[in-house]
Amino acid sequence: MGNKISNVTAIAGIDSYVSELGDVYYQRSIGNARFMKTIRGRHKDGFVVVKIFVKPELGMSLRNYVKKLQDEYDALLDVSNVFLFQRILETERAAYLVRQYFYSSLYDRISTRPFLTTIEKKWIAYQILQGVADAHAKQPSPSKVYHGDIKTENVLVTSWNWAYLVDFASFKPTYLPEDNPADFSFFFDMSSRRSCYIAPERFYKAGTAIDQRMKNLDLGDHISELTPAMDIFSVGCVIAELFLEGTSIFSLSQIFKYRSGEYSPDGHLDKIEDKHIRDMVRHMIQIDPRSRYTEMRLADRRVKAFPQYFYTFLHQYISSVSDKYDNLPTPRPSSEMNTLLSLSPVFPGVTPINKKITDADEKIERIYHDFDKIAYFLSLHGQSEAGTDSGQDFSDPSRAPPGERRRTLSDLPNTTASAILLPPTLNIPNYESNNTSTSKTNYALQSGEHGSLIFLSFVCSLIRNTLYPSSKLKALDILLALGEHLPDVVKLDRLVPYLMALLSDESDLVRANAIKTLTQVLCMVESISPINARIFPEYILPSVREFATDRNVLVRTTYASCIALLAETALRFLEMTQFLKNESIYPLTELDSEELDFESAYDSSLHDLQSTIQEQVTVLLIDSESSVKRALLTNITCLCVFFGRQKANDVLLSHMITYLNDKDWMLRSAFFESIKGVGTFVGSRSLEEYILPLMIQALTDAEEFVVDKVLNSLTSLADLGLFQKMKQWELVGIIAPLLCHPSIWIRYGAVGFISSTAKHLPQTDIWCIIYPLLTPFLRSDIADINESELLENIKSPLPRQVYEQAIIWASKASPRSLFWKAQRNKRGVSEPTSTRSNASGPTKLIRQGSLFNSFLSGERLEKSQEDNGYIERLRNVGMSTEDEDNLIQMREYIFKVSCSKLSRPKTMDESRLDEHQKYGEIYLRDLGVTPLTVFLPNLSQQAQDWHIEEEKKGTSLDKTNAASATKRRHLQA
Repeated sequence: MGNKISNVTAIAGIDSYVSELGDVYYQRSIGNARFMKTIRGRHKDGFVVVKIFVKPELGMSLRNYVKKLQDEYDALLDVSNVFLFQRILETERAAYLVRQYFYSSLYDRISTRPFLTTIEKKWIAYQILQGVADAHAKQPSPSKVYHGDIKTENVLVTSWNWAYLVDFASFKPTYLPEDNPADFSFFFDMSSRRSCYIAPERFYKAGTAIDQRMKNLDLGDHISELTPAMDIFSVGCVIAELFLEGTSIFSLSQIFKYRSGEYSPDGHLDKIEDKHIRDMVRHMIQIDPRSRYTEMRLADRRVKAFPQYFYTFLHQYISSVSDKYDNLPTPRPSSEMNTLLSLSPVFPGVTPINKKITDADEKIERIYHDFDKIAYFLSLHGQSEAGTDSGQDFSDPSRAPPGERRRTLSDLPNTTASAILLPPTLNIPNYESNNTSTSKTNYALQSGEHGSLIFLSFVCSLIRNTLYPSSKLKALDILLALGEHLPDVVKLDRLVPYLMALLSDESDLVRANAIKTLTQVLCMVESISPINARIFPEYILPSVREFATDRNVLVRTTYASCIALLAETALRFLEMTQFLKNESIYPLTELDSEELDFESAYDSSLHDLQSTIQEQVTVLLIDSESSVKRALLTNITCLCVFFGRQKANDVLLSHMITYLNDKDWMLRSAFFESIKGVGTFVGSRSLEEYILPLMIQALTDAEEFVVDKVLNSLTSLADLGLFQKMKQWELVGIIAPLLCHPSIWIRYGAVGFISSTAKHLPQTDIWCIIYPLLTPFLRSDIADINESELLENIKSPLPRQVYEQAIIWASKASPRSLFWKAQRNKRGVSEPTSTRSNASGPTKLIRQGSLFNSFLSGERLEKSQEDNGYIERLRNVGMSTEDEDNLIQMREYIFKVSCSKLSRPKTMDESRLDEHQKYGEIYLRDLGVTPLTVFLPNLSQQAQDWHIEEEKKGTSLDKTNAASATKRRHLQA
């Protein structure tokens, strides 16, 4: 508003001026500028910034300035990186400029944690250049738009690193006197830092033509002669300060020296590591305005300072989902952005780019469905985008430099059970994780050089404003996909805090998926910084402790499936911390310096970590829901390694054994599925004394799935050679009758165990001991004991109907039955036949002390009249002579299965179902099914209306065709 207004005007209380706005309430002042007072106010829609120019004279007209500002607003409304004053008001006393309040400027963001990475600095610099270029390209009547006061305080940065140029200052003087620094302080030095971003040509000396023109101006007159080169110089200073971590390259006095050749900023610029950025800044701050890069050249030319995807995709995509204001017209996409639309045949279902989205849930929905396209443009699949000046090809992990390979989702444990709760792949449509050996990580774009970090900030900012759990679940998938391509320090500093915030979400499903995603992200971290050395004991574990007692079963189940991986990762972090201490990288505290040595500090930290995990694992081990226990068993081997052999026996195994008495057969099945790792870890002695008897007993479990898991576990343990020779003989004798079992799974399991045992026994044992045990179940002699020979030569299995009827017979047999009668000693307790019978050879050798074989052999079997009646019934349902021999061989097994079914308590649902079946009626309400009344539409009436409508269309079409035919006949005539 002219150089004449350069004195402090006496004003009343600032809040008295704010009251003229009506709907804005004064909150506090911002800065100490003298030209325009700046305050933060409160509006019904949020916080606002109000700039107040107090008129030095009442009645002073600012109509021309107001009109120019309104013209600038209309011209720059669709520029994505410009944020203008949303309300311009002139009163008798003052003029007011009102816009939305932003939390941080670029000046504040540079020194705020987490500090900006190189790619983020480039991203912000590119946006500033793009905003300046777009603003200069606009031509409101009667002149172009220039900023005039570009500095780090006038570049606002959102939480997702979107940059806005604000506070266009065309009303400020273009030229300043060189011999009067008060004018610079009055108009441009709001923060009193004395940093100068003004181009040198804007300062004039006394006696020059510009000086004479300035003296001839009256109060309120203004000459605006801003040029693009002036703004370019200011942008160069801002970009240099951005890459120099807040160090400005010019002060007011240095600008004067720079123009006269007495000062050079090269000492500062040489500290900028990126050569292309350094060269670009040098061009932008040249003394001669004609030698500087133009804004269009900087924004449109494919300069090497910025990645190609900034130009071709990233800027316009994020701009399309970032609204400055509500209900504004959408800018048309550039020709380059149309590349995304041209890929619709390759990527069907692409979201139209010209659709503005203002709701956070809808934005996440769009990014979720567009993520495969995003990954393509950002080269997250390992493709090297044309034009990237990487110069290296590290797409093959074997060619990557040592220590630069990052862990991905494919590196996570992928057991059969854990894959259900911790899937190694994502649910994002048309997107696959980098789990192939040829594209583990895009090494050509390391350390966040691709845009995954930029998208991470954007998605994280949206999570806090989402309303629907479904949006948060999709955001978690996106974060996990981006996490694969982020450096470890970014995972811990940027990603983990947002995942931790979702742990307290009110939705149970979100909390469950948050703990799962958190576990997967932490598992991918393989290096830490000293600041994150104690992230587990001080941040992660205290936050997840409450999940062990969460009210929701799904949350507890998910946490149970994750706690083993969390414990393993926490131990790995502790070991990395110890390495940092040994290498003198980790800063020692006073407490650490008092320790005798690093080893004792490590032992103490390990003990505290184990105690914390043990407390939570114990709670999960005794949880009332079997699904929680099953989830805990999925990775129980990791917990065994974490606790050590002693605690694995005392804490884990002692509780796990009680699961065999549980009603839930799936829990018993999960126990035997996980017992392989536990048995391997606790050793052969504990295995044979404590675990093996339970496994033998479980071979007669009422649920055949459990039996199958027992056989598979025995086979795995036999492959590892953990059984002694005598135990292997005994197990073969016990399992051999299962070769005739009607279940194909159990038969295959028995064949697998016998084949595995034969691999570890000498030939004498195989043919003198093992083979005689198998002979009753073979149709012919075999040359070798392996899977193929056994499967081809074992007898036909016992029919399922005969097997089930035999179990019923065994459960109902009276004491008079001789078929199911076991040998008993004088005390009436059944005992193995080897102590009474005249058995000899291998049978007597392996059955001494066996848990099985308390029945008489088939040769000495006698049958009562009752037995003959039941056998006749079995023959009537299809039992053949061979089946009867198999039944005799399996009768002890069948008898124990019947006892197991009788002794096993039924679950509540099974008891209800049996009760309903008893009376022939089933009430869904008693089974927990809530009836729901649904009013169906009258389909017949709709069909009738449809036919009537079709007839009308047909009649109209016939009339049209008839009219057309008549017209053609007239034309032909």
